[in-house]
Amino acid sequence: MSSDDEGFELFDVDASIPTIVPRTTFVPQDKKQDDEQLRFKKKKDDEQQQEEEQIPEDFKAMVQRMPTVNPKRPRQTPTICEVPKDLAEGNKGAYTPKVVCIGPLFDSKDKTASMLRLENYKCYCVNRLIVRARRQPATATVNGTSSEWSAALHSPLLEECSDEMKQIVPQVRASYSYSSISSSKHTNDEQVATKMLLDGCFILYRLLKVARIPKKSLGGGEGNSGNEDADWTRSFSRRGVWGTVTHDLLLLSNQVPFLVLRKLFQHLGSNSGDGDDGVLVNNALQLFSALHPHRLHEEPIASDKVHHLLHLFYLSVDLPQSPSPTRQQQQQQGEAMLRVPELMWWAPSAKELEAAGVHIRASNVATSFLDVRFHRGVLHIPPLQLFDYSETLFRNLIAFEHTYPDTPGRITTYAIFMDCLLKTDDDVRLLRRRQVLVNHMDGKKKYTTREFFSSLCAEARTSANRNNLVDVMEAVVSYKSGRWPRWRAALVTNPWLSTSLAASAVLLALTVLQTFYTAIPYYKPTK
Repeated sequence: MSSDDEGFELFDVDASIPTIVPRTTFVPQDKKQDDEQLRFKKKKDDEQQQEEEQIPEDFKAMVQRMPTVNPKRPRQTPTICEVPKDLAEGNKGAYTPKVVCIGPLFDSKDKTASMLRLENYKCYCVNRLIVRARRQPATATVNGTSSEWSAALHSPLLEECSDEMKQIVPQVRASYSYSSISSSKHTNDEQVATKMLLDGCFILYRLLKVARIPKKSLGGGEGNSGNEDADWTRSFSRRGVWGTVTHDLLLLSNQVPFLVLRKLFQHLGSNSGDGDDGVLVNNALQLFSALHPHRLHEEPIASDKVHHLLHLFYLSVDLPQSPSPTRQQQQQQGEAMLRVPELMWWAPSAKELEAAGVHIRASNVATSFLDVRFHRGVLHIPPLQLFDYSETLFRNLIAFEHTYPDTPGRITTYAIFMDCLLKTDDDVRLLRRRQVLVNHMDGKKKYTTREFFSSLCAEARTSANRNNLVDVMEAVVSYKSGRWPRWRAALVTNPWLSTSLAASAVLLALTVLQTFYTAIPYYKPTK
């Protein structure tokens, strides 16, 4: 082999054809890439195996025990949640039912004797609704209602209602926060459906009765029998307990989806001459009409937009839906927030505003108790009446705003605004004189009027972009900072200064008069 062939060797591809190739065997480019990918994959597998070896075995077991998400559960924002702990710490009793448990969240709690009595009453409501829906002329009583249960006649309707509840169990579960309904004893679909049937019929019976009682007082309506109205005292010896039931129906965690009521109404209510499911909204609003705050506008509320009874009450007392703001309005709102970031959660007290020349008046043309306005030095605030149940009602409305993101947060903002106005007892007396606040609360209760709003705001939180009163706060503070309001405030707060100013004004007037009468003889001499 010559020197030119050094570094090469013979490689027999074929025995008869000797080939000269370099000692470094040639490898195709694509084969190199495949080898690199294999080495990279092997390296990653080794690293992953090392990481898995570092994970404790007890952690792996804990992960394996974690519950999997129910594939039937629709993707939607829960509307019924347990009250956040930071809010519940203010007053746990305000979020707990007194006489009736609705929904699965309180069912596992210890029930009182009153609650157990109403649990039995729920079965009575199912019976009455089914008998009423399948009323037959041949079995009707004098008042037009049959009180007898017939298995052949009524059992099929009961099965229809039960099957309907089973079909909507996925939507029902999606309405509750996952952790809340998972912690209750109603874990399987059969139990959830039964609970919805009992609680839904209880509420539906109350709402339909609300519509029949006014008809009876007017002497009309076929279903106004004395037998059906006798249940006012069937479960309790006193009628006043139903007011407590109404309050329990407005607790955040004591709710069933409004879908349950609509489905049951289709089977048990619409065949009895009560109209479409819009009657549920009207009857519920009539049931809550005695509560304060109450509805001040007549904007219709669609039943398919209501999540539960507390949400319906929230919509009724909230400001009416306004058209979506234009791009220019959104820009102006954003600029206003940037101009006064320090004023978003602060407003002067009522006495400070009065001293600065701001007049506070009760608004009689408001569309909601939240409709606070400021115009030409006058702060218009709708009247608000406070009762012993007001704290429970306001706390649950605020808790709903904290747990459901699709709310404007106006009630939380209103409570913060009123807390700013009521810093002292003098502020409270001023708003009472202006008939803005009317206190019907028991004087022996825990809170005074001033402490009422302070307690609501102690745990309440909201974001800056949810402050619908930012324009009012900015206008009030801007007016208060003006020249004349500042002078007026200085005069009111300093009596010596106001006295000296009045004396100076009188002295100036006397000097002018003296000068005038001294100059008259010069221009008009006496004859």
